[in-house]
Amino acid sequence: MKTRGFTLLEVLLAAVLTAFVALVAVAGLRSVSMTRTTIDQASEAADALRYAAEILERDLASIARNSVIFEAIAADPAIGMPPSLRMRIYQTDPARPNSPESDLYEVEYSLLQSEDKTLFVRRICPLVGVEVDREETSGGILTVLSESILDFQAQYFDGSQWLDYWLTETELPQLVLINLLAADTSQLQKNSSTSAKQPRVLQKTIWMFFPGQPHLGQNTSTTTTTTTQTETTVSGETQTGAQ
Repeated sequence: MKTRGFTLLEVLLAAVLTAFVALVAVAGLRSVSMTRTTIDQASEAADALRYAAEILERDLASIARNSVIFEAIAADPAIGMPPSLRMRIYQTDPARPNSPESDLYEVEYSLLQSEDKTLFVRRICPLVGVEVDREETSGGILTVLSESILDFQAQYFDGSQWLDYWLTETELPQLVLINLLAADTSQLQKNSSTSAKQPRVLQKTIWMFFPGQPHLGQNTSTTTTTTTQTETTVSGETQTGAQ
């Protein structure tokens, strides 16, 4: 009894079907992988933004009142000067473990350009109280808080107007408004005018006013911070937010 084999047409048809199924499976796996990468990138940017904002909020809430130093410099793109904020804070955790230190520190926030990256950094100096001149606190321990933060914008309310800088070291502003902007490259969007792809931007807003300082005509007795998070495109054409 002879067994009938497959014809050439049947073999070709089976090969085509197998290849089609394989392509569908590979496309599905690639889509899952890209989705996972997108989620990881978005989560990384949001986590970096939240972490940097929490550290900054904690330092603002810990400002030393009996040894006030509060100096804010606005950005000057013409000479390449980044924005910075320098202040004295109380910190319970020593900056250098196993070293005898007081709880009074000088801390400074700024943006640094490193090759093709913008770094949001925190510098803390443990020499406060024993220094002879300001140069002794120009060093310290430098920590990179985030490589995703693109911009650090701050404004200071003196009771009558908002300022982009604060050079009165021995006096605190009544109100501080800080915006941190971080890049989220997980969802690249096309610019309608240039077809160039640009990342979405996440924004974290920090409001701070201090005990004993009148807040827009109101007396307060506690330090308060509020944060809002919004997301917008770099071009600023669209914006969504939640508070």
